[in-house]
Amino acid sequence: MGASVASIAVAPTVFNAPAIAQNETSDIDWSMGFPDDATLLNRNENPIGPSPKAIEAAKLGIEKSFRYADSIYIKSLLAGQFDVDADHVLVGTGSGEMLNAAPLAYMTDSNHNMVATWESYRPIPGRAQRLGGKVKWVNLLPEENYQYDVDRLLSAVDENTRLLFMVTPNNPTGTILSYANIKRLADELPEHVLLILDGAYRDFQEGETDEIELVKQGYKNILVTRTFSKTYAMAGLRAGYAVAHPDVIRKIAQFAGSPTSTNMAGFGAMAASIGDMDYLRKSRDFVNNARTYFERELGAMRINTLAGPPIFILAETGENTQAISDELRSRKIFVRPGGEWGMSNHMRVSYGLDHENAAFIAALKDIIG
Repeated sequence: MGASVASIAVAPTVFNAPAIAQNETSDIDWSMGFPDDATLLNRNENPIGPSPKAIEAAKLGIEKSFRYADSIYIKSLLAGQFDVDADHVLVGTGSGEMLNAAPLAYMTDSNHNMVATWESYRPIPGRAQRLGGKVKWVNLLPEENYQYDVDRLLSAVDENTRLLFMVTPNNPTGTILSYANIKRLADELPEHVLLILDGAYRDFQEGETDEIELVKQGYKNILVTRTFSKTYAMAGLRAGYAVAHPDVIRKIAQFAGSPTSTNMAGFGAMAASIGDMDYLRKSRDFVNNARTYFERELGAMRINTLAGPPIFILAETGENTQAISDELRSRKIFVRPGGEWGMSNHMRVSYGLDHENAAFIAALKDIIG
């Protein structure tokens, strides 16, 4: 447990596992159901891939995967990064494991409700509904440029509210809940309400005080979740964590984040990625450059856009958005129409590699004339 991150990335293999012949794996279908040569700009994946350190550590982890991956060491690394005690951290199979557990832990009565925004990531509120709870939806309004309105969020809270679920930066609008507004929510929410801050894209964000500072100040009504899926390009390794007061962590840990929730490949990749500032800068630079490209090209087509720190842009492509998306799909270019968020005149486009972004722009120009 005392090994350094660097030693994990370069440590020699304990044993020599038998090599797998190429012809034994060549028939594996890696398409995930998409056609050959598809351009996938629909799933908010980071196409630059994990850092070399993370890849090497993940490979070593696979060789050691006859062992269970205990998360204690990862907790200690994260605790050191955020300057909290290890009992403030919970590690799991992506941040989704902890987020999915929150309704189980807090919405224990059929009258309990969650407050959430409609134009946002909705699987977690959806889970609350499937468990028999209620969701009180607050809309992000176009006339407010889809910004968060703290007054309207607070006004939706009542005596039966147990969770206020916020995604910041938001998916699909890129909207940010500022540190000042996060603190205001934490200060003004009733004691029986837990503020959940889904920070899947938070590591792309710069120049704002980290909301984990509130946890360090002793706030007991905040659950911050983060993932290695986006900024660190490890979506397929399912690695994430939560930071909160130990009382909150204990409640969530009843349903998620067991000591063996992490797999060995993810264990190694996480350990090698924590504190890798060179890769973090590379990932942020990639997103900043892609955003600049999309804003320029879409602006030249007179298409309005919304973009924040995350790895996607929201383009207002009008009433024919679904037809445009279908035509792109016929050309093996996949984007996300906004109808599922009640934004049917918009499409969300994830940033791809340069040639993929150029292929999308060229196809869109051809389709809309």
